[in-house]
Amino acid sequence: MNNVNATSISSAINTPGAILQSLVNGMDDANSDLIDMSTPNLVGVEAAVPSPNPSPEAEAEAADDAATMTKLPVPARQYGLLTRDDVQAEPSAIPLIHGLIGKGQLAMIAGPSGCGKSVFQLHLGAASLNADKVFGHVIPKRSRFLYINLEGELKQRLEAIEEHHEGWSFPAPAAMFLTRPWCLNDKKSVEDLAHHVNASGGVDVIFIDTLNRAIPGSDENLSTDMGMVIAHANLLIEMTGAAVVLTHHTGKAKDRGPRGHSSLYAALDTCLMVDQSATGVRTVELIKTRQGPGGAKYFFSIENIALGEDDYGLPIIGPALTEVEGNDEMEKSASAPALTPQQKEALTAIGLHMQNGFDGERLESISRHEALAIVKAAFSAVATKHRSTRAREAIDALVEAGQLQQSDSGMLSMLS
Repeated sequence: MNNVNATSISSAINTPGAILQSLVNGMDDANSDLIDMSTPNLVGVEAAVPSPNPSPEAEAEAADDAATMTKLPVPARQYGLLTRDDVQAEPSAIPLIHGLIGKGQLAMIAGPSGCGKSVFQLHLGAASLNADKVFGHVIPKRSRFLYINLEGELKQRLEAIEEHHEGWSFPAPAAMFLTRPWCLNDKKSVEDLAHHVNASGGVDVIFIDTLNRAIPGSDENLSTDMGMVIAHANLLIEMTGAAVVLTHHTGKAKDRGPRGHSSLYAALDTCLMVDQSATGVRTVELIKTRQGPGGAKYFFSIENIALGEDDYGLPIIGPALTEVEGNDEMEKSASAPALTPQQKEALTAIGLHMQNGFDGERLESISRHEALAIVKAAFSAVATKHRSTRAREAIDALVEAGQLQQSDSGMLSMLS
């Protein structure tokens, strides 16, 4: 109201109708002055309120600030300490055979001598290079491999695989092989191998057949020797980025797992046990995996593939693996205990009878009564009064073991 001066009031007294208008105008001017004076303060308040929709640049800056606050000090990170976010950001193992072998892992294929573990291991390598699946496990992409063959004939095995599996091959440099002596228990030998592998384009998996041949002079039962083997296997993994798969033997008690000190088994990411039952059924059991539950069992047979003749006119054969679909009968046969000498004698007698049959024509089945007569005749060394009982017990045991199959009508047939 500072603009309402004495002159305007005096004039308004002489003009009654203008009194109210003069007062209103004066109040409006005063209010206008008040608004002008307060405007800077109001603008300042509005500026302090954050925008409900910050710009991308502001969001990125805020994220960087938050990340900086959650990171560990540089020396700690260089040492290897990780935050939860760091762990989440680390790459997962690349599956080579999904659920079995991943890149950068240490695996083992173990089993007694003659069970087919080397044939199985070479089949895995061939499948990883040529197939989409192996034993039902997906192969996401073709994998390059190195096969270190320190025992057994490699040439015939490769030829047999190529002959048995149509379209399979071992093109260079996707498939590489080493057949000269090489030592896993010698650090320089490991480093030299890694250097030459990397110089040749690298591989995804390295198979070592067998562990025993690769560690001459080392004692499998000593923790110090096996600790060195584990360290060198991990060095090979670190230098090449590949998975390392060891072929190893079981001890006299094969149900106790791989032979040697337990530290080796503890270091494995995956362990597969290969075996052949008394009935001849070959199995692979996944007894250890870090990728899920173990216990899966697979079945296979080994075919002897004719590969022609050598320089002396003698036949050349090579082993090749055929995957077999499991069923209840196969499972039963695979878990059957070893046959006793009498049971083997009974099975041989029945097998010869069915093979020769009548007039040399093979029989598909025989009656239980006929089988009993055949076995009794074969048990000539058994006392006459016990012969029927022993023959009946042997036939029952062969049926229970899955060596003989018995139909509902009582007819017996050999396991095919």
